[in-house]
Amino acid sequence: METRRVWVALGSNLGDSDRILQQAWRELGLSREIETLMLSSPYVTEPVGMESEHLFLNAVGILETGLDCLELLDLLQQVEKGFGRDKKTGVDGYQDRLLDLDILYYGDRIMTSKTLVLPHPHIAERLFVLAPLAEIDMNHCDPLSGRTAQQMHEELLQQMARGATAVQDIRRQVWA
Repeated sequence: METRRVWVALGSNLGDSDRILQQAWRELGLSREIETLMLSSPYVTEPVGMESEHLFLNAVGILETGLDCLELLDLLQQVEKGFGRDKKTGVDGYQDRLLDLDILYYGDRIMTSKTLVLPHPHIAERLFVLAPLAEIDMNHCDPLSGRTAQQMHEELLQQMARGATAVQDIRRQVWA
């Protein structure tokens, strides 16, 4: 069976986020179809693109899988539901969540469907993705832009420094 390397974003801003993210990553590794390879440090961040009084804990992990990208998406959504994630219908925009798992990259696959866009369309504008991604795989090359994770990270920091993009507060932590 052919395997693909996949980069996954993990996030939580409700409950014991540290425990939730670590447990979700372990649960993914228990799947016969997945081998978890590496998990970044956790990063505490302000909400981006939504209003909330709760800070987020974010990380990025690398795994290998024989699942196709839509099968993997389904598995990630099952794990989210297992942690109590309830995507409220009729609510526009982002919501507070116990667990959010997003496929950032599925190998070098580029696709757009109703259920999945690859690479994830907001990587280059989210420090809470780029900081942990650059930490664990700084030379990973985005198949659309040709830029590395480190280059995208530095570009976003420069945009924030010159006021072209809103500042995103972020603090690297250690796992409890």
